[in-house]
Amino acid sequence: MDREVIEQKLESLCRCLKRIEAKCPANAEILAADFDLQDILALNLRACS
Repeated sequence: MDREVIEQKLESLCRCLKRIEAKCPANAEILAADFDLQDILALNLRACS
């Protein structure tokens, strides 16, 4: 794999992890009640895999 491609993938992974960290709710009840938050977290978790 090209070094530039690897660097771009790592940057993308870091952005996803930061987004997950920033949006992680204080408890499961908040997450269960907020469908938009669930979508944000799910999409970013998928992007990390």
